[in-house]
Amino acid sequence: MAIMAVPLALLYLTPLVLGLFAPRLDPKIDLYAVNRPLAFTFLDADGNDVGHRGAIVGERLALDQMPRYLPAAFIAMEDRRFYSHNGIDPLGLVRALLLDLRARRWVAGGSTISQQTAKIVYTNQQRTMSRKLAELMDAAGLEKSLTKQQILQLYLNRIYLGSGAYGVDGAARVYFGTGARQLSLAQAAMLATLTRAPSVFSPRRDLLRAQQRASLVLDSMVDDGVISDGQADEARAHPAVITDRASTDARNYFLDAAADEATKVTTVNGVAPSADMVVHTTLEPKVQEAARLAALHTIDKYGKKDRVGEAAVVMMKLDGAVSAMIGGVDYRDSVFNRATQAHRQPGSAFKPFVYLAALESGLSPWETRDDVAVDINGYRPVNFGGKSYGTLTLAEALAHSVNTITVNLGQEVGMAKVVAAAKRVGITSPLEANASLALGTSEVTPLELTAAYAAFANGGSRVHPYMVTEVDIGNRPVYVRNPALPERIIAASVDRDLTAMLYGVVAGGTGGYASLHGREAAGKTGTTQDSHDAWFVGFTTDYVGAAWVGNDDSSPTRGITGGTLPAYIWRDTMLVAEQGKPYRALNKSEQPSPEEQEMLASGASWNGNDDERLGRTPDLPADEQQRQPERRHRGGLLGWLFGDSDDDDDAPPPPPRGETGR
Repeated sequence: MAIMAVPLALLYLTPLVLGLFAPRLDPKIDLYAVNRPLAFTFLDADGNDVGHRGAIVGERLALDQMPRYLPAAFIAMEDRRFYSHNGIDPLGLVRALLLDLRARRWVAGGSTISQQTAKIVYTNQQRTMSRKLAELMDAAGLEKSLTKQQILQLYLNRIYLGSGAYGVDGAARVYFGTGARQLSLAQAAMLATLTRAPSVFSPRRDLLRAQQRASLVLDSMVDDGVISDGQADEARAHPAVITDRASTDARNYFLDAAADEATKVTTVNGVAPSADMVVHTTLEPKVQEAARLAALHTIDKYGKKDRVGEAAVVMMKLDGAVSAMIGGVDYRDSVFNRATQAHRQPGSAFKPFVYLAALESGLSPWETRDDVAVDINGYRPVNFGGKSYGTLTLAEALAHSVNTITVNLGQEVGMAKVVAAAKRVGITSPLEANASLALGTSEVTPLELTAAYAAFANGGSRVHPYMVTEVDIGNRPVYVRNPALPERIIAASVDRDLTAMLYGVVAGGTGGYASLHGREAAGKTGTTQDSHDAWFVGFTTDYVGAAWVGNDDSSPTRGITGGTLPAYIWRDTMLVAEQGKPYRALNKSEQPSPEEQEMLASGASWNGNDDERLGRTPDLPADEQQRQPERRHRGGLLGWLFGDSDDDDDAPPPPPRGETGR
């Protein structure tokens, strides 16, 4: 009896002894933030909370701001003698010791809420004797310095409950889409089951088992006299269910990238911030949700039939502010961001850079070229579907995505000029200046391709994509984005010509399915060999966007072209983005009349303002206008914009294997 009595006596005396020697807490330490992962809170373009990264902490609540049964549920689950011990429960320690001896390893700790709070604040999660002794001493220090109510409040605001959520308010928002103030009894009981193994017991893994465990918490609360049998029965009749996070999760592609950007812009001398940050972003939830639904519905409808499994979407304002980003069909299945990290061949979506170089070399959209066979050191590309087009204007060649004319045009102006033009407008990935580059064989990301097209959309100024406008730490801005002055990289007259050509792609070419029902749009389709990748990249007067579809393993799809699924996704997203915005026509040049073309070809002068008729810009300085190459306007087929071509662009046939498509 003496052998048994001595250890038991020591256990009962432990709280008293530790209480004598435990130091009081430093009042300057913020116990709600110490040893907690960095928290990012993201606000959308209108200042609304749209997501979190790192620790999801929610609101710091006092006990009287919570439903009475919420703290009671955690006490019933974790420490039913919380108010009767001094931070250490001898009976709990004995029970845990017996379990550990039986298992011959650390399986239980007998921790009180005070001990768990001390572990959260001060120590790590390892099950070792030294950690346990430190935890006991720290728990005694908490009991010596704080009241029971203060300890319980600290615990409920700091406990990790899975899915990145710290504290009951953060967890309530993650699992139920509401704050802790509004939690029901069933929801409070379910949260209380997550303290011991939040990832294992997560209701997102098995909702039914989570509801069953919550029922056991309700039984304990009835035994403690906190709730009645009737209240418990009512909670069981209406068990907690979790919110559908598909829409919220889809934002994570944007928020992941925004978190990286926020860290980068606030890092000083290689030292990143160590405090919680509020990040103001350019995200537009309406546009983001439209992009998510457009990608999801398109892949769900056509994916199995057309053997395509993934999609990516980027939507951007004309100054580079990213409004929406979808990096995949389902973030829960794959966090890989295809919008920023996937380098894929753009196919014919690269062709505008060839035509940009041609226009800058002095050619006109109404310049004609013959569709002749190509043979460049054995490289022999053919047109989509093996078609032959005869003589076309450059505008028609781009509208119908004629490969032969584009490749020959690249050779005519020089592929070095094409590479330089692409780099200047925003392509940052390596480009190989070979003949096949004209058909988009060098890989790019959707984000950089969107930024490059933004230069076409905004009148010719360089765009640097951004997602973060301000970062606050402790209610004080530590970073505020200062927009740079526009940097013109394309002459206004050249940009108007290129915009007119890209408008023709949508109005009468391969991009017909991207039409916005009366609102002007311009863009380009892109399809790679064997339809591995399909794109549509385009713009209005308000937004520029890119849609990509394909497979992560680069396996070929079943004949998908840029004018089909990507165009559907782009159109459906853009229609939502443009809702409520005033109609504005694109700033594009107009095709000369046949008589004017003849006059141009003969070298005659205009009666009137030549600059206005030819689309030249009078707003550039005189010396810069003099540096612009002489523009030759001659020849061309009528109807390039609304031409009477007999091509069936609504249902393009699959490209022949081994050839670059549209």
